[in-house]
Order: sequence, then C-alpha cells, then structure tokens
Amino acid sequence: MSDISELERAPRRRFRTVCGELWPLMVLAAAVFGVLTVCSERYGFHRDEFYIRESGRHLAWGYPDHPPLSPLLARIADELAPDSLLALRIPAALAAAVTIVLIGLIAREFGGDRRAQFFAAAIAASSVLVLVSGHILSTATLDIAFATALVFLVARLVRTGDRRLWAVAGIVLGLGLLNRVFLAVYAVIVVAAVVTMGPRDVLRGRWLPVGAGLAAVIAVPTIVWQARNGWPQWQMATEISADNSRWELVAYQLVIVGPLLLPVWIAGLWWLLKRPGLRCLGVAFLALLGLLLLTSGQQHYLVDAYPPLLAAAGVAASQWVAAGGRRLRTLTVSLLVVVSAAIAAVFSLPILPVSALADTPVIGVNGEIGEQIGWPEMGRTVAEVVDRLPAEVRTETVVVADNYGQAGAIAQFGPDFSVQHTRFPPVYSGHQAYGWWGPPPERYTTVVVMGTDAPSMVPAWTEQACGRLTEVAVVHNDYGIESQENGTRVFLCQDLRASWAQLWPSIRRIGPADNPESLPG
Repeated sequence: MSDISELERAPRRRFRTVCGELWPLMVLAAAVFGVLTVCSERYGFHRDEFYIRESGRHLAWGYPDHPPLSPLLARIADELAPDSLLALRIPAALAAAVTIVLIGLIAREFGGDRRAQFFAAAIAASSVLVLVSGHILSTATLDIAFATALVFLVARLVRTGDRRLWAVAGIVLGLGLLNRVFLAVYAVIVVAAVVTMGPRDVLRGRWLPVGAGLAAVIAVPTIVWQARNGWPQWQMATEISADNSRWELVAYQLVIVGPLLLPVWIAGLWWLLKRPGLRCLGVAFLALLGLLLLTSGQQHYLVDAYPPLLAAAGVAASQWVAAGGRRLRTLTVSLLVVVSAAIAAVFSLPILPVSALADTPVIGVNGEIGEQIGWPEMGRTVAEVVDRLPAEVRTETVVVADNYGQAGAIAQFGPDFSVQHTRFPPVYSGHQAYGWWGPPPERYTTVVVMGTDAPSMVPAWTEQACGRLTEVAVVHNDYGIESQENGTRVFLCQDLRASWAQLWPSIRRIGPADNPESLPG
C-alpha cells in the first residue's frame, strides 16, 4: 500500500516542482503582457498592421511577401472587435509573453537553476527584441515565438536524447512556415550545426525525417501558392537585399537586445560555444550572421537566433553571481536589467506623449515608432481633396495609393473625415498583395494619386495617361514628426485616357514601401 501511495504522490510532487519553477516566469510574462496591452492604443496603427489586416480580409494561402497565419489572426481579431487596435495587438503581446517563458525554460534545459531561469526570462523581457515584436502584429512577431519554441525543443532533445521531439519540432516548424518562410533557413542552419558540431546521436533514427515531413506537409499549401504565382516572395527578398547595408546590419545587432545588455548576450554566446553539447546553437547564430552579411539580408532576420543566447546569458549570469559576492552581483545584474528595460521601453513602446516625440531622439533610433503616427492626417487630407470635387465627379473617382500603408490609412480614416462619408471613393494600390486585388473597374476616370517628394515619374501617371495631372495637397502630420509619409504629395488625375487594364501592370510592384520610382513628380 505504501508503494502505491508513493506512486500516486510522485506526479503531484513533479507538478508542484514544475509550478514552483514556472510561476516566477509566468508572473514576469504576465507583467510584460500587461504593459504591452496598456500601451497598445497610445499611438495608432503601424503601416504593416494596415496591410496584415487587409490581407486577412482577402484570405489566401499566400501573399507576395508573407504566408497566411498573421493575416488569419488579424481577420479573427477584426471579426471579434472591428477596427480595434487593442484586439489586433493581443496576439503580438501573447507571443511576447510566451517567448519570455520559453527562454526561461530553455535556460532550464541548459542546466540553469531557478535563478538562471529567471535571469534569462528577465533579460528577454527587458530587451528591445521582445518589446518591439510584442507591440505590433507582424510576421516578425510570431516568428520570434516560433523560433524560440524550436530552440526549446532542440535544447530538450539534446538534454534528454528523446528523438521523438523531432516530430514535435516539425509541427512547430510547419506552423511557423505558415507565418514566415525564413524560419526554414534558421532551422536548416541549426540542423547543419548539429551535424557539424554535434551531438550527432540525436540525428539518428527515423524521427528527424518524420519531423521534416510533417513540416513540409503543413507548409505545402503556402509553398504551392508561391509556386503558382511565380515565387513573388523570392522577388521581394531580392528587392530588399539590394537596399540593405551590411554595416547597418552589424550596427543593428548592437541595439536589438539593448545596448546595456550587449555584454550579457555576448557572454551567452561565449557560454554556448564553450559547451560541446550546446555549441551547435552558438555556431548557428554565427552561421546565420555570416549568411546575412553575405547576402545583404534584412537587419532583423537574425532575431530568430537570439533566444538561445539570451537563455545562455541567464545561466552565465547566475553562475557569475554564484561565484562570489552574491548580493553585490545580484544587485548588479538586477540593476542592469531594470535600467535596460526602462530604456528599451522608451525607445520601443509608445511611452512618451506623441506631442513630445519630435524633440527626442526616439524616432531617429526607432523609426517604427514614427510609422504609427500621422495616418489620420493622411485620411483627412485625402477626404478634403475628395470633398472639393463636384458630386458627379466623385461617383467616378478612385484613390490609388503608392504603398500599402497609405492604402490602409486612407481606407480607415478617409470616410471619417469626409462629409460624403457613405460615398467615399474606393482605395486601391499596386503595392505588394494590393496589386493582386486590383485593378479598379473601368468606370473610374478620375484618380486621387498618392505620391511622395520624389522628383521622378512613371508611365502610369504621365500626361499621356491623364488629361490633366495636378498636385492638389501635401500630407503633414500634426506633430512635426519626420516619417516616411510626412510630406507625401497628393495628385489629381482627371480625364483618364488609358484603360486600367493598360495601366495596372506599370502600377503593380513588389518591394519596399519607400519606392521613389513609383510616384509622380
């Protein structure tokens, strides 16, 4: 009887042990989730959120620059709470919270004690990496969470030798590929690092091929979509690569976690490289960095490889504290994390009043903050242009935006400022997936064309296409904040001579939003 009672009590003890280790991580993650939720509505939509949300309204297995998972989440949020910025950003905040907990658990798989696990989670929670991704819903937001889950499974696989975890990793990778295809690059690099550096025993058997097969099966719909549409995502990657700077990529790594935490995550990298069983994860980081430098990849593509470094940093910090002078060293680590969190929050989240931003270096350091400001003013400017048109002209008027941020903002805010609210023109764009959703019907012969200050011209909006092409307005935000759209020029194309079928191929484009070749001048 005593043996039976002991068997019954064992699972309860394990459960209590796990809860005892998890609750500090859960409290920390909940606190960050609360901060992100409170901050979610302080400024406004980010340009990428307009696009992700509109993609969700045109659900498909793929888009020119992203798979369908983020648009699906945006669609669900939009159905539950239409036009709610809070609802739209809940998945991002949840993903950040999950990332924090998983990084703490990775530290546990690395052999870290409770202090190491908490340090690792706190370093993640105070990093620019997690705070920025947790504030805005984009493919990068979920990508970090999926990458962290993969690292957790690999770390647990290395510790336990349970090769069945490859199947679970395959499912996570497959779902992650429905959010961002680049995750496959990191996954391949990690496997290659295991092959090269070890431990190779975990690769034996059927479970690795099973995991790869599961990932492929889950991701095959979006891969098929890309193939049927001429691999536009590859074209997008090529366009972005041409504009990237290798020096900026390196400089970006100095701040992606946080300047004060630079020595901490470098210590985590060194800690990984010194341990034969975990060296593969440190090598994977260096290999991905080398690949991005070679190919001029985007600055934020390296974020997938940071979670093991942050977890290892927590373990290294805990070991440093245990080596002597515990109170002073614990205070040093804690102070470093707290100060870093405060700085990261100011530069990552809408903490400062928007009226004060123009007088601070925040926009200069993190331009994504500026991409959340000024959209209502754009909608108002276009609405004023539309309202000045005669009633009979408004019925044949359409708005064509240069990029998806403009298109989303005008569709969102234009009707609210227009006195002709119910008859506001439809909004189109040739940028990214918007190009797939056009062109406008042929009955529209008057066009409000969104431009920039670029002094260039494209065939679509020359006088050969427009009987009259006139600059009618300039968009400025109310706070004097320099952003990509501040100073956008608005043109009126009247008496359209070319058909939309003729114009649309020259309007459609794949590439960054700031394209000076696509606008009238």
